[in-house]
Amino acid sequence: MPATISAFEYSPLLESCFSFFNPCNFYLSFLQFAEIYDTKYAKAYGRFRIERITEVVHNFIGCGDYTQGIARIQCTNPDCKEEFFRPFSCKGFYLCPSCSQKRSLLFSEYMHEQLLLLLPHRQFVWTFPKMLRPFFRHDRRLFSEISRLLFKMLTDFYNEAAGKEIESAAVLVFQSAGDFVRFNPHYHGIVLEGGFDEQGRFIHVPLGDLSRMSEYFRRMIIKFFLQKKLIAEKFAQNLLSWRHSGISIDNQVKIPALWRKAREALSQYIAKPPVSLKKVLFEQHDGKVIYYSDYNNYFKRNMQVFTIHDFIASVTQHIPPCGLQYIRRYGLYSSRSRGKWVDKPYVVRLAPTGWKDKLITFTETENLPGDQEADIDVASADSRASWARLIRKIYEIDPLVCKKCRSPMKVLAIITDPGEVKNILRHLMKTGKSPPGLDPASLSLD
Repeated sequence: MPATISAFEYSPLLESCFSFFNPCNFYLSFLQFAEIYDTKYAKAYGRFRIERITEVVHNFIGCGDYTQGIARIQCTNPDCKEEFFRPFSCKGFYLCPSCSQKRSLLFSEYMHEQLLLLLPHRQFVWTFPKMLRPFFRHDRRLFSEISRLLFKMLTDFYNEAAGKEIESAAVLVFQSAGDFVRFNPHYHGIVLEGGFDEQGRFIHVPLGDLSRMSEYFRRMIIKFFLQKKLIAEKFAQNLLSWRHSGISIDNQVKIPALWRKAREALSQYIAKPPVSLKKVLFEQHDGKVIYYSDYNNYFKRNMQVFTIHDFIASVTQHIPPCGLQYIRRYGLYSSRSRGKWVDKPYVVRLAPTGWKDKLITFTETENLPGDQEADIDVASADSRASWARLIRKIYEIDPLVCKKCRSPMKVLAIITDPGEVKNILRHLMKTGKSPPGLDPASLSLD
């Protein structure tokens, strides 16, 4: 065991993983939940989902578990050599609050620095009535078909308003959670306010009046469900006759071209996880979970009390099937179109700084031998540094700056060998620097 290890520290970003119920207590509650899922919850929340939920929960329980592997980080100052270890995260975006927060922050950075053109955008929100929501629960792939219809509707209205075909762009996100973690499927979108014509001129189309689009959207959605044979003709006629059908559009939030904070804040918002730790209070003595929210005029309250099993059911209902992506990019923001930005000077001129920087780096190195390996190294370095950047952003603390001498820290090693990991953790425990939340029994201490 190296004698130079003298300090222990862990990422504050992972601390919330331990506070979202003690992992051990949560897992015991989940095992009880899994036993009764088929008889109590499957009918309401979906059959044949417990295996997928169990997979995600197993990953969540291992988030921040030091016995699963650690990164060794050391001060570069030879006179200091301060060290700490950091555990690995689970990347469970729809259950783990820590990893969900990290994902939202990375997404907002990507949107501002790599994707959104320096032009005005708007946030759109599309909602659906209660009668149609169960179809989204039992067929999670409906969202992709509807998201394509939403973008087609936007481009049709833009073309009509501009008097010609223009190329627009949008990022659409499907959200399944509403207040009190209930199932409330809806869409958020960050949409370019207009588009480019064939000559590369930008046509600004703010679409202030949504009355025609709202009616078109209502009829389009009813027709979609009717054609899919999910609703009957009579029910479709009833929906069309209702004055307030629950099918609506809102686009009141403007996103100015150069307002970085607004662009990042809205990007985080549309990709937010179903649960916020700030709203959860666990009463361990009676097994109740209190979920706080803003006052809801519909429910006439600002809190909801759950049993632990009901709360787990409410949270895990938002876990999507494996491999299903709820974020879609369209038009100029699609992967195919974005790959052709370099051939469109009018787009390059308005492209975000991060995209331009990567383009310059690629242009300078594309003819050099071994550039593929260089790209891999850069990507790996970016990945290692992302957690540090996010911690700086949230806590105003830089984990890659030594807290003793203020010199840079660097990752010395990624340790995954179980025997070596246990030796390090045993040493830390014996020297009084035990990692938080670590069960001594897991190390088989003498």
